Amino acid sequence: MVTSHLNLPLLAEGKVRRLYRLPDQPGRLLMVATDRISAYDHVLTPDVPGKGAILTNMSLWWFDQLADIVDNHLVSVDVPAEVAGRAMVVEELDMFPVECVVRGYLTGSGWAEYQGHRSVCGIRLPDGLQDRSRLEEPIFTPAVKAPQGEHDENIDYLRLVKLVGPEVAAQLRSLSLQIYQRAEEIARKRGIILADTKFEFGRRADGTIVLADEVLTPDSSRFWDAESWQPGKGADSFDKQYVRDWLTKESGWDRASDQEPPALPDEVVKATSRRYEEAWARLTGGQGPEEVSDEQAQNEKRTDGLSEESGEVVPTAADVPGEPESRGADRIGAMSRVVVEVMPKPEILDPQGKAITSVLARLGHDGLTVRQGKRFEITGEGLENRLDEIHQVASELLANTVIESFDVHVED
Repeated sequence: MVTSHLNLPLLAEGKVRRLYRLPDQPGRLLMVATDRISAYDHVLTPDVPGKGAILTNMSLWWFDQLADIVDNHLVSVDVPAEVAGRAMVVEELDMFPVECVVRGYLTGSGWAEYQGHRSVCGIRLPDGLQDRSRLEEPIFTPAVKAPQGEHDENIDYLRLVKLVGPEVAAQLRSLSLQIYQRAEEIARKRGIILADTKFEFGRRADGTIVLADEVLTPDSSRFWDAESWQPGKGADSFDKQYVRDWLTKESGWDRASDQEPPALPDEVVKATSRRYEEAWARLTGGQGPEEVSDEQAQNEKRTDGLSEESGEVVPTAADVPGEPESRGADRIGAMSRVVVEVMPKPEILDPQGKAITSVLARLGHDGLTVRQGKRFEITGEGLENRLDEIHQVASELLANTVIESFDVHVED
């Protein structure tokens, strides 16, 4: 099948994503996130505007945070203009037929299973837990992926071993728990509880296990507001739980019936969009110096003698594309500082800039659009001989070159 707007062979289509073959790039696929939203194994109408871009941008950001734990399938964000900002070029992998679910809190299908058996996926849990209780340790509870329209089946670890073998099962469990623990810590520092999430993995031809699909988005995770969370009670969420709640509590739809769910009202669509945007803004809004990784600390050591003024440090990125050459090289002798300016790439969401733009409109300043970037001023001895080094510093430390571009120039 070839789609009319992309003119590419459609390999697969899920509830939210489409996978296309790239005939001119063997072993590569184009993964496009649509604005569709699903709940209870149904694709709902209408779409949630901007949702596909948020899913894609969050995945890109998380891939960067997790790069030291596991490789991922991202090749580039050099995609057709029609899907810019909500698509990525990825490796074609041999995908494992399971979803690797990790639960740090008891809720959803895990809570339902616990009520009947005091266990989840064969893992015995203490008596007396409530819906939304925090577990003593995160648990790995895999599920078998079902055909579209059917519900995934939770399985125990022994069933996973039968499906993929003992060695791969152990790797999937270990990687899933490591990823969850890293993400949970990052989210907690930003006032968000990562209650549970699911990962998908594939295998390269050489046997390497790779993180694939999307990762740690409001579609695949439960994000709760840390301040409002209480065991046994509700919590403000930044995911599609709002949609689930409307369907089961307000819409009049019987989940057990054969009827399709009703269309989402405009206010539900807008509220869902706001929740996804807040998840993105809270999680990726910037890292303070206290959150610099060990790798970044090593990079800082390599830049000894260069001082940084203003701005925030962002995670390092893999696969650095070509960057612009320094301007003003003919003025090296008179330089007093080198400035690195970092901006989100045009196809990448900018939640801070969007928020400022909205405030300006409310204050009567219509027609003004803000994109928020960062400015770094680097001073030091002998800068005329260190411009290549400054470019390296910018690409490795100051800019996340998967989603940001930078410019280096000289100021007198």
